[in-house]
Amino acid sequence: MTEETLNLNDIDAAVDHTAAHFAETMEGFMGKASPSTVFSEPEVVGDDIVFAAAAFERAGGFGFGSGRGHDPQGGTGGGGGGGGGGMSRARPVAVIRVGSRGIEVRPVLDVTRIGVTIILAAVGIGRTLRRT
Repeated sequence: MTEETLNLNDIDAAVDHTAAHFAETMEGFMGKASPSTVFSEPEVVGDDIVFAAAAFERAGGFGFGSGRGHDPQGGTGGGGGGGGGGMSRARPVAVIRVGSRGIEVRPVLDVTRIGVTIILAAVGIGRTLRRT
């Protein structure tokens, strides 16, 4: 093996190591899905048990790359890099009450989200009507 091949192999190994470490970090940052992610701890209210349910969204991604090449003078070089990010978002969707009368599920309405949706729909309809 030439010195050049060793250096390029070192770059590839470093990129692989960094990618694996980043994946572990993202898992630790975003956590693993579990029932406690969606349901709150139950609370006793009178003779009933009450808990909340949530919609939970997670997204994330990352990418890594490396490259090598030759310049016009015959020199070689290489490099690598990467990046990524993620997000988590939860919102309550229902309150659940379990008691002697059975199970009652009450939806939680997000008034702000409904209002914004109505406003954006009205703006879209208004723009469409102006064009015709």
